[in-house]
Amino acid sequence: MSLRSKVALILVAAIFVVLAVATLLRAMERQRSYTIERTRDAITLTQTLAGLVMNQPGGLAGPQVQSLLEEYGASAGVLGVRVVDPALTVVASSDPSEAGRSYRHPSLVEAVKHGELSTEVQQAGRGMLGVALPLRGPDGALAGALELRMDLSGRRSDVRAYVRQGALAAALIAALTSLLLVWILTFVVVRPVTEYARLTQQLARGEFGVDIPAHGTDEIGQLGRALARTRDSLRELSALWKDQSPLTGLPGNRAIDRELRRRLEAGEAFVVLYADLDAFKAFNDRYGFDRGDQVLRFTAACLQDAAANAPGTFVGHVGGDDFVLAAAPGVAEELARDAIRRFDAGVANFYDPQDRERGYVPAHDRQGRETRTPITGLTVVGVPVAARLASPLRIGEVAAELKGAAKRIPGSTFLMDRRRGE
Repeated sequence: MSLRSKVALILVAAIFVVLAVATLLRAMERQRSYTIERTRDAITLTQTLAGLVMNQPGGLAGPQVQSLLEEYGASAGVLGVRVVDPALTVVASSDPSEAGRSYRHPSLVEAVKHGELSTEVQQAGRGMLGVALPLRGPDGALAGALELRMDLSGRRSDVRAYVRQGALAAALIAALTSLLLVWILTFVVVRPVTEYARLTQQLARGEFGVDIPAHGTDEIGQLGRALARTRDSLRELSALWKDQSPLTGLPGNRAIDRELRRRLEAGEAFVVLYADLDAFKAFNDRYGFDRGDQVLRFTAACLQDAAANAPGTFVGHVGGDDFVLAAAPGVAEELARDAIRRFDAGVANFYDPQDRERGYVPAHDRQGRETRTPITGLTVVGVPVAARLASPLRIGEVAAELKGAAKRIPGSTFLMDRRRGE
């Protein structure tokens, strides 16, 4: 389902619900008004009938009263009329079969007990309105009570019809209003979102040169600007990924060169650290390239873990067992020594137990003589960048001189170029 269809469906449902609720409330108000009106009419009719009953000869149980109640009971909308004595026994009724029965309906009980008019509205089932009025003799003594019950079901049918008609009107209004709102939202929301969806698909295909419009300060404009930032980040990540070591995942030669030139052009004071492994060829000859790759990934992890404690440090993989880092002058030396500590603590685990115990790898040179190659170490040299070191090439030349000296020192070594200062 398209976004436009979803918006239209939500709008139709929301507007219909609002209008339907309004219709229902209006119907309830009409029902309440009708009930009040019918109650007022019923009270008037009951009072009139009570006056007629009290003026009939023969008393409440006389045939004239019975005839009068039957006549009123046959009127449209009247469900029944009855007269009870103070003991709540029916003495006359529109239904002659009720005569002599005890009738203790709550409204009549209230009228007899308290001597006041009582009303009752019954909504469940058929719907009924009852009015009970105490009857008093000329001396004011309570002679009994008169109850009149009227039908409310006819009006309920009218209310149901009103609800049905209102629901139809609500549906039509909801549909028309929704069409108008959808037409407006198509230009304001749907079209920009659809365009951003299309641009997102282009980014997913690697088309990072797409132009992403971002107008206004509302949520749609914010979405456009966020998508543009995502495009720029993906473009940078893509460029970095294309120059990334497939073995360690670290930036490769071009990324290293780009980073060093960026720092040089910015005039930053920094130290370039070159790291490589000692006697790594002998390790590969002994254990094969698969285990050698494991050592290279381990070395990369040691450098990255040490760099994590030195914010702003760049770590790159030239290739093979050569790595390059760029760090702030104040943290470079500690970073290098931390990396060496991490490396020395774990590199022996890549050797077989017998080689690890004797501390070297036995081999033979071209003349067949036995040689002993020590456990691989990590050599790190640092080159503080000075003004005259104006290119990555010159930095590399100075590092090569240092590595030549560092390699003559047994085991893992760190050597900083102190000749030029930092």
